[in-house]
Amino acid sequence: MPRDVLQSVLRLRRLAHGEAVRALSSALSQETHAQSAADAVEREIARETEIACNLAADDAAVEAYGAWLTGARHRAEVARAAAERAEAETARSRAALNLARAGLEAAEALAADRAAQDAEAETRREQHALDDLTRRA
Repeated sequence: MPRDVLQSVLRLRRLAHGEAVRALSSALSQETHAQSAADAVEREIARETEIACNLAADDAAVEAYGAWLTGARHRAEVARAAAERAEAETARSRAALNLARAGLEAAEALAADRAAQDAEAETRREQHALDDLTRRA
């Protein structure tokens, strides 16, 4: 592979790796936010259930709780589904980052091999030049 093509591949692999890191960071942030929202709804349900189960609560409070609970359960389901989708996106982003990292490492290894070959070729050229000078002298 010509040197300039290899440099282009390295540059593209670095860009892809950086983008994968940013995508994972965003996915982790969204997952944290979605999980926090789901936890908040669950805490709200637990708090309201405790209030409604209090023996001092009147019938109106218990009836209001029953009506409220239907909507709260729906919100909890929606929040849990969003958290699960965010978790799946995080897993996908992690996999994409692993692939990008592997691609970058492969390109860097190829570049290192190319540099070693170039250095070896340069050493051989220098040795041939020294041998020629020695033969002439």
